[in-house]
Amino acid sequence: MPEPPAQSADVDLDACLAGDAAAWQALVKGTTGLVIAAIRRTVGGSPPVGLDIEDLVQNVYVKLLQHDRRLLRRFDPARAALSTWITLVARSTTIDALRRRRLPTVTVEAALLVPTEDVAPEVRESAVAALPAGLLTDRQTTILRLLYDDDLNVADVARVLGVEAQTIRSARHKAMERLRRHFSTKTDDVEQATKG
Repeated sequence: MPEPPAQSADVDLDACLAGDAAAWQALVKGTTGLVIAAIRRTVGGSPPVGLDIEDLVQNVYVKLLQHDRRLLRRFDPARAALSTWITLVARSTTIDALRRRRLPTVTVEAALLVPTEDVAPEVRESAVAALPAGLLTDRQTTILRLLYDDDLNVADVARVLGVEAQTIRSARHKAMERLRRHFSTKTDDVEQATKG
């Protein structure tokens, strides 16, 4: 049966701050369950690939010891119970780790402008073909392929399709708006998942 979470009275914080190993072990032993539970709630189940719960637990306790135990010195039993405070430290440590793992974002236009100068045309991958099926109309897909995969300018695409250049610009704008909405929704979903 797991031990109950450590309470302020159960832990000799002064001894921990003085560097007493036994007091520190008592703190860790009494709060590890709380830390693990806080981390699991924060990541929303199982952690993302490459992020290990044991590593996050260790990071929490390292954070408490860093800079001559500066964070541990800030604990004020008059403001919160030790269990509440440790939970907050675990959550913030986990959120920091999740934020560091976030991939850099790029605009839709930049993602479509994959450099292809050094790649032979027959082995180039289509940036437009990688978009989710059914997201764009056939006409929008064709226009984006001509603009981004074939490196044609708006006037050339208009000539190929037999329409006005403004029609191409308008279709490109609508396609980009649709892509932005789609991918911003996906980004919001990921951010909500990381916030727990």
